Amino acid sequence: MLRKVFFKFSQDIEKVMADKLTQVLKATKVEVIDTSGGCGSMYRLEIESPEFQGKSKVKQHQMVVEALKNELVGAHGYTIKTNIPK
Repeated sequence: MLRKVFFKFSQDIEKVMADKLTQVLKATKVEVIDTSGGCGSMYRLEIESPEFQGKSKVKQHQMVVEALKNELVGAHGYTIKTNIPK
């Protein structure tokens, strides 16, 4: 039962993060994957946004972290991949 609760929480927070990135960064593609096995402590974030145009990778990643500052509070780690739409 506890595993189901963690899995449900993980799915919910993934959707919240994806929706927020889409809204805040006007992302055209967002992928949020819990890489911790469902407990929500590690994430892989892939975001494609026109807002990244002309910005360094460091700035792009800072934009992602700023957008998700409340959602990433309990995470132990995350990997970010950013792209600009072609």
